Amino acid sequence: MTENRYEVIKYYPVTSTNELVGSSNRALMEWWLSFAPRTPFKSEFDILDHIDLVPDIFLVKRLNQTDFEFRVHGESANNIFDEYIGKIISTQGPQTNDRERQDVELAEYYVEILDQSLCFRNEGVLSFLKKKDVKFESLDCPLLDDQENPTFIIGTITILDHKGPLQ
Repeated sequence: MTENRYEVIKYYPVTSTNELVGSSNRALMEWWLSFAPRTPFKSEFDILDHIDLVPDIFLVKRLNQTDFEFRVHGESANNIFDEYIGKIISTQGPQTNDRERQDVELAEYYVEILDQSLCFRNEGVLSFLKKKDVKFESLDCPLLDDQENPTFIIGTITILDHKGPLQ
C-alpha cells in the first residue's frame, strides 16, 4: 500500500486575499485578481515578476478532458507533491492503490477548477514529515491558453506551521 503524502481536509472557491494565510498564496491571488473580471492567460504570468513565489509554485496543463500533466514544480511544491515534471494523471486512471486513487481525485479536482474558472483554496495536512499534523494551504488558479480555453492551473503551496526544510 502506498502512503499518501498529503491529505486535503477541505477545499473551496476563494475570491479575496483575505481568505488566505500563506504569503505566496496571497501574492498569487492578488496577481490573478488584477485581471478581474476575466481569467488571465498563461502568457500573462511572467515568473520573473514573481521570483518570491518560485519555491512554492506549480503549473499543471490540461491535455484533454481527462488528462493533466505536471509542467512546473518549485522546490517546496516538489517536496510536498513528490511528482516529476511530465507526469500525467487522469480522471480515467487506475485506482489499484492509494496513490493512484489520489491521482484520480486530483485530476477530477483539476477538472472542477477549470470548469468553474475560479481559484480554490485547499487546507490539509502533510503525512510524510517527521513532525505530525503539519498543515498546508494551497491555492489553485485557472489560466487560459492562447485560444482562450481554460487549460492551465497555476498554484502555490505553503506550509503553515513548520519551521525549517521539509524532510
